Amino acid sequence: MNVVLKRLDRYNRQFPESVRVGVSKSMNLRYFVLIKLSVRFYLLSALLLASFSAGVMAQTPVPARTDDAKKTYKAAMEDADQKIADEVKSHSELMKNLEHLTTEIGPRLTGSKQMQQASDWTLKRFHDYGIDAHLETTEIPHAYYRGVDTAEITAPIERHIGVRALGWSKATPGEISGQVAVVKMDSLDDLARFKGKLKGAIILLNKPAEIPTEPEENAYDAVIAPDKGLSKALRLGFQERMKMMAMIGQEQPGVLLLDSGKTDNLFNMSAFSRYQPSEVPLGFLTHEDFSLIYRLAAVGPVSLKVNLTGTFSPGPVPASITVGEIKGSEFPDERVIIGGHLDSWDLGQGALDNGTGSMAVLEAARTLKALGWKPKRTITFILFTGEEQGGVGADAFMKNHASEIPKMDAALVHDTGTGKVFSIALENLYETAPLMGEIYEPLREVFDLQPLSTRYFGSSDHVAFLRAGVPSYFCIQKPAHYREAHHSQTDTFDKVIPDEINEGAALLAAWAWNVSEMPVALPHHAAAAGR
Repeated sequence: MNVVLKRLDRYNRQFPESVRVGVSKSMNLRYFVLIKLSVRFYLLSALLLASFSAGVMAQTPVPARTDDAKKTYKAAMEDADQKIADEVKSHSELMKNLEHLTTEIGPRLTGSKQMQQASDWTLKRFHDYGIDAHLETTEIPHAYYRGVDTAEITAPIERHIGVRALGWSKATPGEISGQVAVVKMDSLDDLARFKGKLKGAIILLNKPAEIPTEPEENAYDAVIAPDKGLSKALRLGFQERMKMMAMIGQEQPGVLLLDSGKTDNLFNMSAFSRYQPSEVPLGFLTHEDFSLIYRLAAVGPVSLKVNLTGTFSPGPVPASITVGEIKGSEFPDERVIIGGHLDSWDLGQGALDNGTGSMAVLEAARTLKALGWKPKRTITFILFTGEEQGGVGADAFMKNHASEIPKMDAALVHDTGTGKVFSIALENLYETAPLMGEIYEPLREVFDLQPLSTRYFGSSDHVAFLRAGVPSYFCIQKPAHYREAHHSQTDTFDKVIPDEINEGAALLAAWAWNVSEMPVALPHHAAAAGR
């Protein structure tokens, strides 16, 4: 037990740093060590930690609750949560809304006309359901418009291959030809070996990806495979990647090509800049074509032709989030927040990432309004934008509502596809475990959930809330095609599992209701420095 308590204490002390480095899921930069504990042992440890953690982080004292109060709350919440689940089963409009979003509107790249159309449409849907809602609009420096990208191996064999520019990649100056240079970059120091040798080169960055073959427990791990054993794979941080791109840009290569890291000729998508043209033209190859070129280059010179043709808006463009709310009857100035991001990458239809999560939030709002209940606290529904490029929508909300942060009771985000939500991650918020245990237990009964997870993800829009000190949590879901669909052209409506995502919507509504009815508020933690 002493070993476990020491581990928990160490991670508790590290929490302010851990929330500082949480970034968008799309950048693949988050990872922390797992702590495997039984629920009973974990809750006991959390309670012990709470008694001496005041010197570690500032938090609001939590009044003790009697056993009778806990029993009364649990019974009431189980009854309410079951009614919520029944309403979704009987009258859900999630799939109808999701089909319109993915088929009539389509992919929703931040700053695109489709994304703004989706924001306007979801605003209308909230209003259709009788829910007060509005848009909150910020700007991004440039929208990105994808062109038609082409590539061809010209020597030692001839073969046309697919290529897709990364988001906000600068274009090549027409079709360029050049010899492939395989550049291995495990650290920034490695680039010094190539100084003065890359001008005009077509760079193949690093060796082919090692694609996991075993199924993972959850959708997040299906995309970002966890480290195994004691050794940890090197991962450059966000600032290091930006510095790396700047250094490579100084060498003036023709184009930098990356492995999509997916099977079955699927592409991937990401970005290396925040709404500005990249330092270097950047493109993804399929894993199969990347591996082919890498093998050819191992035995002799390889030449390619590449043409990337994306363009940019001449100046700033709007980017909106949709915010709906059901006003609280007793504590209207306190907020319980559930959210998902409405934006997507643009190779597919934006169905599993994150049409499912955003439409689950909309369905949760419809359900609670249809039931006609009056929550004690205001329940706020947010459809974010810009999650895929680092969270511009969440940041805008926090800026717009900075004075309200102390009264934001909690936030929960749904952002890993269509699979069943089987747990909620505590995100290192051990001091909230006693109350979260009460809030969560009725959900376990109704939705057949696993125990609360002690895993830290830090990988979506809730990170902005975490950094501000707000108790914020993350839905953990079954994989359900997520490895393949995530950021690829196969992220399409036909991959959605209706029963599982509808249950996810019911769970969001039930969690929000349970938090709204909890007699005491979840404790805040210290905000991250320099947030």
